Amino acid sequence: MIARLRGRVVGVESDQAIVETGGVGYQVQCHLRTLAALHELGDREVTLHVHTAVSDDAIRLYGFLGRDELRLFRLLIGVERIGPKAALSILGRAELPTMVRAIRDGDVALVATVPGVGRKTAERVVLELRDRLGDLSLAPGPPPSGSGGAAAEAAVAGLVGLGFREADARRAVGAAAGGDGADADVAALVGRALRLLDVAEPRR
Repeated sequence: MIARLRGRVVGVESDQAIVETGGVGYQVQCHLRTLAALHELGDREVTLHVHTAVSDDAIRLYGFLGRDELRLFRLLIGVERIGPKAALSILGRAELPTMVRAIRDGDVALVATVPGVGRKTAERVVLELRDRLGDLSLAPGPPPSGSGGAAAEAAVAGLVGLGFREADARRAVGAAAGGDGADADVAALVGRALRLLDVAEPRR
């Protein structure tokens, strides 16, 4: 079983990254925030903590920049009706400290705004996990940096992928960047824009 990958990011797509190590390119499924961070890192070496899922027809890798995200992912997929795709969407919906705090505090509304996760499923997530989060970190990690205009476009694309309307996503990213695109950090832009959009229901 693959538990960790260290290598160069040679490709980032809408829901996965290709990490090359030892001459082999591994396809790794990631959530939006991880993909945004990997996009900004370019072809520099990265380390991903990996959950390996083996089925009859495939071996799938799910990658995370931090161990705590991996731990929460594994807790989430243990909840009824939460598969890997939904778990990634939940992790991508808010920064890890925000999501951990929401689950601990019983904030069903935040979890329910994840596309594909209805209120009943969100209630199940909170009920089953609120007392099982242990010492999961509430401290955000440092984000990588990049270029302003490209970062804003990547942030908008990521929000649209989460289900927000493009016009709403652009307004939120513009506000998050101070209206001029000066903030060059995709992950930070996405995080601030999502907080601005928390009062709105995502649309597919």
